[in-house]
Amino acid sequence: MNYDIIKRLILIESSSKYNDNDLFIKLEECLEKINKEGMTVLNDFSYFHQFINDGIKSQYIDFRLHFAVIIFQILFILVTTFLGLINGVFNLVIITVLIMVQSIFVWAFSAFDRQILFLNKVRKWTNHLSSDIELINFLSVESLNDFSELVPFDEKQYAKLWLKEMSTSMNHDWEDISIEILPSKKTSIPQMRVILGGIRKSVQQARDYGFAEKENEETPNTLLITLFLFSRKKEIRFFGLENEKMAIGSRVNQLNRHLELLFGKRKTPPIFFDKNSQTWISKINIIDRSSTERNNIRQCLGVFKKIVNSYVGHNAI
Repeated sequence: MNYDIIKRLILIESSSKYNDNDLFIKLEECLEKINKEGMTVLNDFSYFHQFINDGIKSQYIDFRLHFAVIIFQILFILVTTFLGLINGVFNLVIITVLIMVQSIFVWAFSAFDRQILFLNKVRKWTNHLSSDIELINFLSVESLNDFSELVPFDEKQYAKLWLKEMSTSMNHDWEDISIEILPSKKTSIPQMRVILGGIRKSVQQARDYGFAEKENEETPNTLLITLFLFSRKKEIRFFGLENEKMAIGSRVNQLNRHLELLFGKRKTPPIFFDKNSQTWISKINIIDRSSTERNNIRQCLGVFKKIVNSYVGHNAI
């Protein structure tokens, strides 16, 4: 048992106890601290380490039987020593040291078990937060229920934008092309920015790229809905009936044809279906930044998990 472990055990035992509701509030405070201070929190982990120590101290593990055995041993030694059954200072010291070592190990294992219990709770809480974010993201897409069916794209109008910004798109593979979905201050429909090989182009309205009605930029079309879904995950595995797969495949093919219209056709489509894994895989990068608050929470969760894992010494959450 090295010095760092002993130091951690002492810090845990000197920490405060809280109930689960208070610990969850403290978890939210940790995320808020990361959100406010950004990467500067990496200069000092003490705030987060204290939260972890408090959480571990707050867990209850029933080690009464183990400590009862140790107390019984101590009482037994006192009685036998008083009765003169144990002779010699050396024997008494050896027995005492063995009991002390035994007590330290029970104490250490108690802290270890409490740490496992607390990390399981943190994993459950962070997973729930992540799933809630994904659910809200999905509901935000579904809330765009007043969308139009796909209408012919005005290629002549787009040709001006293509000459100005997109003429080099054929020089890049699908993997080198990114579409950022950005929040719009004027409308509920997001704006978009294309990145070609790391070079950011100017921000455009969704309608300029054919993802909303030309006459009414407040009305998205089905292409935008599908694009949003692939911003959630680059790989979407299919589960369901064959007719459902065909319907989804039709939507994906519509998006593929539109992306090829925007960036040019290549040997393979930007989104393809892998038959072995029954998964649609997007080569093109679709990044949803339309909700900065939810994205910030997701990033804060990622930073928080790394801090916890580095402190406990393994990928615990």
